[in-house]
Order: sequence, then C-alpha cells, then structure tokens
Amino acid sequence: MTPRAVGYGSSPYLVPCAWCAVSPVDGRRARYCSRRCRQAAFRLRRRGDPAATVGAPPGLVFCYADPPYPGLAQKYYGREPDFAGEVDHAALVSSLEGRHYAGWALSTSATALRDVLPLCPPGVRVCPWVKPIGVPSSGSGPHNRWEALLVVGGRRRQPAVRDWLRAQPARSWGTLMGRKPVAFCAWLFDLLGMVPGDTLIDLFPGTGAVTRAWRELSSRARDDGVADRSAGDGGLAGPALSLAPIAAGDGGAPPSPATSPATAPTILGHIVAL
Repeated sequence: MTPRAVGYGSSPYLVPCAWCAVSPVDGRRARYCSRRCRQAAFRLRRRGDPAATVGAPPGLVFCYADPPYPGLAQKYYGREPDFAGEVDHAALVSSLEGRHYAGWALSTSATALRDVLPLCPPGVRVCPWVKPIGVPSSGSGPHNRWEALLVVGGRRRQPAVRDWLRAQPARSWGTLMGRKPVAFCAWLFDLLGMVPGDTLIDLFPGTGAVTRAWRELSSRARDDGVADRSAGDGGLAGPALSLAPIAAGDGGAPPSPATSPATAPTILGHIVAL
C-alpha cells in the first residue's frame, strides 16, 4: 500500500481504513482498523468474481437513491445539519430516468409505495426487503417490517437472483436512521447486475455504507488490472454523513442497459447480514 497523507499525525504510513475510511491504520501492516471492518469486507468478497456479459462489459453507470422516505424526513432527519426538507420524489424519479443510467434503484417505505410506484416507468420491479425482527408485545394489529426497493433496468446476468431479501437491519457504523446493512448492499448490486469496473452513483450517501461496499467489491478490478471507476466523479467521496442529494457528473449519457445473459456467481453468495 502506498503511503499517503491523510491528516493522521506525522507518520507517512498512516492511511484510512479500507472499509470505514475514518480510523487510521498503519498501511505497512493492515488494511482495516478493526475486526468488524475486516469481517464486513470479507463477507462481501466471499464469492467468485462476477463476470460481465459479452454485450455489456465493465464500465456501465448505475445509480442508487435512498432519500428520506415520504412523510418521515422531519421526524428522523430534522436535526441533521444538511436537512433540506421533504424530497420531491416526482422530480427525483424524473431525474433518474432523464440520465439514462444502465440501471437504477430507489428505496422507499411500504407505506409510501402506493404513492411512489406510479411515478416510476413501466417495467419497474418491486423488490421487498423483509426484516425478521419482532413486534412490540404492547402493540396491536399489523406492524411494518419490510421496505421496498424499486429497480429499473440493469445488466442481466446468470445465475438469477431473488427479488426479495430477508436480512436484519444494520447494527453498525453509526446511528443514522435508514442506513443499510451489508447484505442489502450485496443484494442491490446483484439486482442491478453490477460487476467490478462499473460506476455506482449514490445520490443520498448518508453514512456512506453503500459506497464503501461497492468500493470494496470494485477493489478486485484494481487487483486484476481492470479500470476502477467506482470512485470517479459520481460524488462517492468517503463516509461523511449526508442527507442532501449528490449531483451526477457531467460525463455524458451512460450506455443503455444490456440484456445478454452470462454465467457468473451472485454477489450475495453466503453473506450474513450485520
């Protein structure tokens, strides 16, 4: 690992943790600052390398949007320094469509699904993330324990991937409401058919968990000599908490999604939710 200045004292060998990008480590001896970060990275990489299709080589641009869910922005994020009010989901979906990504995904709540779904284009797939957690014994009636992920386009690869996920909510890396677990990140990448060398634009990075997960997976591309674009101009900078949307770069319209299948292991593999 090449030493680089990161503002951690005077040692030229202190570099950011390869997962959380916050805590310093001695780059001569380690990549990760803790067992927790090392295990998170391992769970993502515990699989075979996914291969791109013949008609869609690495280099496509994908987008993920995880805005404050409709009606909940003030409740959960009103005290955040970059709070900007309710997100205009109609404008957000229009922007996602207008940039012609190879594929994009949008997270929303089960309650808001009836309002957000009609804004999406034909062919959108509703993929539920089910949380196997209990309900309060003092409550009554049904309690929401799932969220919706709306997926449009993407690269189609083999083998197939389930359009639902059963995983616990995130329990690490901050307290920001709505942060996603590692298993969700891997499932998201599988649904979009992403491979190392693709670019991920995370419009609402929050704690940066999704960005870190893709950066870790894309490090395989660097190891194999494939150009890594996952940390390009798409606003994927570090783990800084952010609720404000990040504008995509001006690099022109990305390629259209391809539909040729190819045999490749899924990213989700044997991942265990954190």
